[in-house]
Amino acid sequence: MSDKRTILVDICWTLFYSNTTYDFLHIKGNPLNSLIYRLFRHDLVRSRAIKRFNRLTSEEQRTQAEHFYNHYLEPRKIAEVWALLKDRDVILVSHTMPVIAQTVAEHIGAKAFYATPQKEDVLPLYSDFDIITDNLTDLPLIRRAAHATILTYNNRDRWLRRLPDTHNITFIDTNRTRY
Repeated sequence: MSDKRTILVDICWTLFYSNTTYDFLHIKGNPLNSLIYRLFRHDLVRSRAIKRFNRLTSEEQRTQAEHFYNHYLEPRKIAEVWALLKDRDVILVSHTMPVIAQTVAEHIGAKAFYATPQKEDVLPLYSDFDIITDNLTDLPLIRRAAHATILTYNNRDRWLRRLPDTHNITFIDTNRTRY
């Protein structure tokens, strides 16, 4: 990995042992919501929780996000990833809430952040980059990256089946499950 290239970094399960949106909003999984998501690709519980949160003033949202970062995320940092970010131009690209992405970006000194489910939309903005992620859905970014660091959660074999060439990939095996 070159310390000269911009590095795109996922937030959830990459910078922290956390699904930041679910943990921030205190969302617990439920079988009906899982079925709705599988059928319609819509996370009803997440959507409703975000709508409730968005009723707060922007100051209340920022205060809650700051508290969440300091008291919940800080102890869940993934040290191996944070070590890779030193003296790098960091761009956060994550499907988390914008207020969470902004708060993390401020703490990490990121050059920019994108809170979007369509991460590949950032591809036209960066031509020479590295990436750190744990998401199989980030394959379009991984394929374009000069170097990729992939965190695995007892799923390295699944990654190896999906990646035809791993010469530009480093794995960080967490030896744990997500929850």
